[in-house]
Amino acid sequence: MARRLSKALRGKRRWIGLQLSVDIRSRSETKAIIEEISNYLQLSSNPKLMDFELDVLPNGCGTGIVQVKLPDYLPFREYISEENSLEKIGISSLTSSGKIRLVRERLSSLN
Repeated sequence: MARRLSKALRGKRRWIGLQLSVDIRSRSETKAIIEEISNYLQLSSNPKLMDFELDVLPNGCGTGIVQVKLPDYLPFREYISEENSLEKIGISSLTSSGKIRLVRERLSSLN
């Protein structure tokens, strides 16, 4: 049995909390948008959609959490943090952290 890599040797990642447009009605739609962004930015790997919820924010928008590899974090976060990104691409950044627990806590405090 192969030994597991130590924590220091495993790939670093960041978690980004997303606000999803009211027009997005499925997990597969959200994955498709994330994949389009990944291809456009030529990221080393596709960000992974971890959490997905509809109609949880007061304005009727949904939320999601994506896992992004550390080298891809800055270009991805900047792209989805641009002004009007929610209207243009359907998602925008609300929060981020190196721990998914913190992102979940922050998103739950918004509703």
